[in-house]
Amino acid sequence: MNDLVDAMLMYNFSRKVAFVTGGSSGIGLATARAFARAGAHVVIASRSEEAGREACITLKKNGGPSGLYIRMDVRDEASVARAIVSTVQHFGRLDFAFNAAGIAGDMAPLKNSSQDIWDDVMAVNARGVWLAMRYEIGAMLKFGGRGAIVNMSSIYGVAGKPAHHAYVASKHAVIGMTRSVALEYATRGIRVNALCAGVTATSGMRDAEAAIPEIVSDLVAQHPMGRMASEMEIASTVLWLCSDGAGYMTGTPVAVDGGFLAA
Repeated sequence: MNDLVDAMLMYNFSRKVAFVTGGSSGIGLATARAFARAGAHVVIASRSEEAGREACITLKKNGGPSGLYIRMDVRDEASVARAIVSTVQHFGRLDFAFNAAGIAGDMAPLKNSSQDIWDDVMAVNARGVWLAMRYEIGAMLKFGGRGAIVNMSSIYGVAGKPAHHAYVASKHAVIGMTRSVALEYATRGIRVNALCAGVTATSGMRDAEAAIPEIVSDLVAQHPMGRMASEMEIASTVLWLCSDGAGYMTGTPVAVDGGFLAA
């Protein structure tokens, strides 16, 4: 883990601005911290105001140049638009975006699926990414002309999973949007990629491990490496995709999955 933290210092994102949706917890927060360690100004955009503000304080304490919390609901266009405007007003530019906000929905047989849950999952995971990209790209083009976006998909954006219909559909949609938007802006300096994470040791997954250990153990066993990813392993991939080292990559779903999709 210390090697991963040290690796963040290899990136020089000084004077760059990174915008992270869902950045107040989980993979989003880990990535916000990683951007800050690499010298970027970080905007945390989420609905969780208390957690978001606390996260920004932590970014500064851990050596980041500055952090800004903006309350934002990815489902609402006006909220997303205000967040991007506030980011540019505060920092004068936007260079990177990690669209990490997402929800899992429920697991239920098709005949018992809830339309309300379907609509909510699609609104956050699919429409939220679509709205975020619209405004992020507009800012990148207007205030710099170059940028990199990483959209949070999942191994279930490529594979299927029984009784998890809304989540799987939404994560497939993220990959489709990523490819489409990447092609649209390929000659305009904006790169767009998707990250397909396997099972990751977030606090939510640890809670699930305590509540339903057999199910989580079975899920982990489906990953050939036999363990969960750390949040930092996912975050380090996001930073690489935003770096010049990935400068010839766009429209690509990148699997960080312990071999799940190869099995």
